[in-house]
Amino acid sequence: GWLAKSNRSTKKYYWHTGPNEMPEKTRVLALIDFLGNGGAETLLRTQAASFDRARFDLHIVGLRKARRSPLAGQLRDLHVPVTEFKQRNAYDIPALTLLIRYIQRHRIDIIHTHLLASDIMGRMAGFLTGVPVISTVHNSRKDFDKEPLRRQLMERWTGKLLSARMIVVTDLLRHDISDWYGVPMERVVAIPNGVDVDTFSRGPKFDVAAEKRLMLGGNYPLITNVARLVPEKAQDLLLKAARIVIDARPDARFVLVGDGPMRTALEAQTHELGLEGKVIFTGFRNKVSDILAATDIFVLSSHYEGLPVALLEAMAAGCVAICTDVGGVSQVIRNGENGLLVPPGNPSALAGTILGVLNDQARCERLAHTAHNWVEQEYGMRAWSAKLEKLYLEEIKLAKKRRRRLPSCKPR
Repeated sequence: GWLAKSNRSTKKYYWHTGPNEMPEKTRVLALIDFLGNGGAETLLRTQAASFDRARFDLHIVGLRKARRSPLAGQLRDLHVPVTEFKQRNAYDIPALTLLIRYIQRHRIDIIHTHLLASDIMGRMAGFLTGVPVISTVHNSRKDFDKEPLRRQLMERWTGKLLSARMIVVTDLLRHDISDWYGVPMERVVAIPNGVDVDTFSRGPKFDVAAEKRLMLGGNYPLITNVARLVPEKAQDLLLKAARIVIDARPDARFVLVGDGPMRTALEAQTHELGLEGKVIFTGFRNKVSDILAATDIFVLSSHYEGLPVALLEAMAAGCVAICTDVGGVSQVIRNGENGLLVPPGNPSALAGTILGVLNDQARCERLAHTAHNWVEQEYGMRAWSAKLEKLYLEEIKLAKKRRRRLPSCKPR
């Protein structure tokens, strides 16, 4: 079988280390649907920049080739091997075969999957090669409700039977995910997302006014949303709030960074609300750090979230964060201390909170300063990466114990 073939092909590569020899590194395969522009993909770049290279080798595989995304190049610049397959569907046998061969050729010790197609393929490949699999659920289980029933069943079945651990990005999701997959709570571990604080911190030489003039044509108060333009992010409600804000503060400007299927509808809504010139759609941007560094208020109007990476980045940049109280957002934002929470689905409440911050400069500066310090202390990328590495080593050790307990097939 595949497992026996894997053992035979890899056995010759292992050796005993002497007192002066370096121990062999642990080989980790991070598997994702494609190397695009979402939060899960951003976390791969963070992991590539922060993992312990003395103890781990990180490999990254995208099942499909991404279009117009710089992520693969950025990962290679960090000296991480990157491979992109040409998967055609969630159950593509040729892609599964390539994945199995990759695992065997590179003697992978553990597989870490991200997003639905990679979950299914990675767990099957892990089962066929005897390599343990860990999967991260990046949002709430509501994301699965959008999928066809067949995919939901495959995700649930492979997660329950073939995944050693499930990672959620906030403690608030542990029970929900445990219940949906039908796995005991001890198999679901919460590891909040991490962020490269240094990349998003405002440097002393950064000219906020100049960046605003370049982007907006003037040094205006800037409210920014960084998210995919999809229904669950509820930018339609943000535009309704923007109309209220601009009626009271005509100098305010809104910037929506990101792209997605809702863009045409949102641009049409901007026109209907008379917000041309007040709301700017940037589309996807390779680099959002400068935009966030020039931003006064960062806003998320989402109906649901896991733990949004964009929120951590905005807080690291020193923005005041105003977000709907959904998912793991409340684990990051302590209302009134390092940011502000508003009820979801309420444009009036969102607008009133934005105006309250715009009209109180002292409060704005206090919230921004506290947000930066909070993220630096609680969500630094090296601490986050170390938690993943600890989990990897635990699962590899447990997998070895399970293999040793398997009954012998040798004749007596």
